[in-house]
Amino acid sequence: MTVLSTAEFFAGMGLMRAGLKRRGIETVFANDVDETKAALYRENWGDDEFLLGDIRDLRGKDVPNVDVATASFPCVDLSLAGHRAGLDGTRSGVVYEFLRILHEMSSTPSCVVLENVPGFLTVNGGRDFRAVVDALESLDYTVLHVGVDAQSFVPQSRMRVFVLGYRDLTPPPIPAPPTCDGITRLSDIVRHEVEWWGARKLSCFLGSLSDLQAARVDAYQRQDVVTCHGAYRRTRRGTAVWEVRADEIAGALRTTAGGSGRQAVLRAGRGDFAARWMDAAEYAALQGAEDITWESVSPRKAMYAFGDAVCVPVIEWLADNCILPAYA
Repeated sequence: MTVLSTAEFFAGMGLMRAGLKRRGIETVFANDVDETKAALYRENWGDDEFLLGDIRDLRGKDVPNVDVATASFPCVDLSLAGHRAGLDGTRSGVVYEFLRILHEMSSTPSCVVLENVPGFLTVNGGRDFRAVVDALESLDYTVLHVGVDAQSFVPQSRMRVFVLGYRDLTPPPIPAPPTCDGITRLSDIVRHEVEWWGARKLSCFLGSLSDLQAARVDAYQRQDVVTCHGAYRRTRRGTAVWEVRADEIAGALRTTAGGSGRQAVLRAGRGDFAARWMDAAEYAALQGAEDITWESVSPRKAMYAFGDAVCVPVIEWLADNCILPAYA
């Protein structure tokens, strides 16, 4: 069987590579501009295929011929947190550099995969999404898209959109995404043996809860079983408050730059409760990447990279259902 090759743009720490490798697709080129993510990529995958640098400085001749090209381009300008500037923004707009490189390559990849937040479909009234589709179609790609939530595989709510382009291939019938059937719970990956917050921090945590949130925590504490729930800080009317999820999973991991995106875990039941920040090992598990190491950076920097990465089992599903069947 022929081994498919891929070039990975906006490679981050290499979780796209991890998912594709589990399905026999080999990465032969990778690029990212972030030094923290580059350190993690090299730690886990070596230095041979990785090129640290701005995609704006890349040319098509710098990229080897590959079957598949992937682009997990920045989501900042497509999200509510980024004020939805769209592809006119300085961060998310670099997707056009990826499209430029496709045009410049001597042999255009037969399959491309672009990944981003659901806002990619709707920002600027859908015009930005249409512009990317038009650009791909001008390169003779047939374009489809599918949304997949990591919650189908891990205890994390993380919906992402994948835009798929097929050139000189018959696009496979894309199945309905797997349902969020609660196959895992946060308690399955939480490390219970580590240190939890003391009385003072717990008091501050409780003091920041709204009446609704306090009632939710109280109900969790009174239940007959012990459960774990994601918790995160929000600013409401200018005040920082804690909010606890109503289900047994984590919210979407975010980058921890500045600290505002870091997520905590609440453990409660049988008359007791505890809380603390999630750690890097739990972030790895929530991305289905337990075998990824981070000895080259601090735990905080590792969480920053995990929060800006793809979920590995989602990529495996994508390979099984959207990439490999096109080459069968």
